[in-house]
Amino acid sequence: MAAYLQHWRKRNGLTQVEAATLLGVSQPYLSLLENGARPLTAALRIRMKTGRPADVEGWSDDRLRARLSALRYPGFAHVPPARSRYSPDALLLSALGRPDVDARVVEALPWLVRQYASRMDLDWLVRQAKLQDLQNRLGFLLQLSRVETPEVLAAVHVLERARLLREATFCWDSMPAATQEWMRTNRSPLAEHWNVLTRAKAEDLDDAAC
Repeated sequence: MAAYLQHWRKRNGLTQVEAATLLGVSQPYLSLLENGARPLTAALRIRMKTGRPADVEGWSDDRLRARLSALRYPGFAHVPPARSRYSPDALLLSALGRPDVDARVVEALPWLVRQYASRMDLDWLVRQAKLQDLQNRLGFLLQLSRVETPEVLAAVHVLERARLLREATFCWDSMPAATQEWMRTNRSPLAEHWNVLTRAKAEDLDDAAC
């Protein structure tokens, strides 16, 4: 169980302090759990399954930019990188899970898929997206990236079957009503299919950042 807890924390790109905050325990107690000195209770296992890394304060726009810099995203080459490299899939999920994300971070997400899709645990990513009602955002992003490996296509297929009818933004929930109406009229067929309000289009991706 201790190894399982460590794997969960690292998969989600969390420090011990961030993981402890998410689980509702102190950092010293989390350390004891990871060392096997304390039992991992059923309540904590449930919290691990339902907790959202995106809710942890550490996933601020500044931290997201630093973590993208650590993953060598060209658009943030000027940003001091995070000290540790975080898993691309955990970073992606954390960005998609936030209601409002800096537009420059959102623009980096297709690049993240194109660069690291082969290293992502897509089964885990899809499961987490469905648990957090993020399947529309993730499905749109995967197709927006134009990565068509068998693994990505399979992930899109699963997300398609779980597609929500509820409309969502692409990480801009504070979008003004007038802008929402404009987006609804001018979004791409892909965005309309995934019920996402965004102006992002595959043909507009910055290939220079690939």
